[in-house]
Amino acid sequence: MRNVAMGLWLVLVGVVLQLGSLTTDYFSYQGEPQSAWMGLPTTAELILFCAVVAAVAVGLAATRRSPLTGSGTGLLAAAAGVIAALQLSYRIFAPPFGGVVPDHVTILGNSCLFWCLPSQAEPAQLLPGVWVALAGCLAVALGGLLYSRSRVAKQTDAVSWVAPLQTGLTPWLSLAALGAVGQLVFGFTFFSFFRTIGRSGTETTWSGWLPMPHTASWIFVTTIVILLLVRAASRRRAPLEPFALGGLIAGLAAIASIRIWFRILSPPFGSTSQVEIAPGAYLSLMAALLCLVAALVHAVRFRNLGPGEAMRP
Repeated sequence: MRNVAMGLWLVLVGVVLQLGSLTTDYFSYQGEPQSAWMGLPTTAELILFCAVVAAVAVGLAATRRSPLTGSGTGLLAAAAGVIAALQLSYRIFAPPFGGVVPDHVTILGNSCLFWCLPSQAEPAQLLPGVWVALAGCLAVALGGLLYSRSRVAKQTDAVSWVAPLQTGLTPWLSLAALGAVGQLVFGFTFFSFFRTIGRSGTETTWSGWLPMPHTASWIFVTTIVILLLVRAASRRRAPLEPFALGGLIAGLAAIASIRIWFRILSPPFGSTSQVEIAPGAYLSLMAALLCLVAALVHAVRFRNLGPGEAMRP
């Protein structure tokens, strides 16, 4: 662990605090404690994602196997910490309770579970868990920044992660990228995923983002990762060989497809509403399946690719 500078030790402390906070309660609302996962599902996932990124950055820096320079690795951890800290700070001032989901046709709504002004949120008591989480986010941000400015980081060069076999951008990778974008756009932006009819007969349409925060977060991260992998492949700088690259994209798309299909079969609403599956849900599922099939075809097509063929335009 000689390569772990003091800044990265601070990052590790922050990671421990972040992960520990996710097992605690963040708020008390109407006398009921609310854990990070129940009260702040999207923020909790962001904190978890920050902890994973920071821990990976520490591991890469310690082993000197990072595709970024030492300073870049530190800044990556710092950026993750800052983003998580800003989101959590917002939730401290605007707890995820109260707000109103408008009647009739409302795609995203303005419930405080999604977003609202602090004045629109109902008051909630802050519990120690939220402060532990904030301390962890700030420790990750500060530790990453300190490491990026350290002598060790400035002397650490990037290590190439470019695989020896490359295909460039293929039609199958293009279709996989198209499917990845489609699963996010159709299911979790301004297209309707569900329609609900309450007891009063009021109809409300929903994007998948508000009623399915965990699935939405997975789809968002999956889309970004797939697009980055396809972009790297198009520049002949993919970190994996064609078969493994196609398999990884297919695996991510498979999980996304399963999650979307599960929510089509089991909508996240109680028995007080009638639920209709909107076209956006099926389009999102079809896009995820397109990404899955295209990635599998790419993997099979180039599973026996040789070095000579790899360099053909």
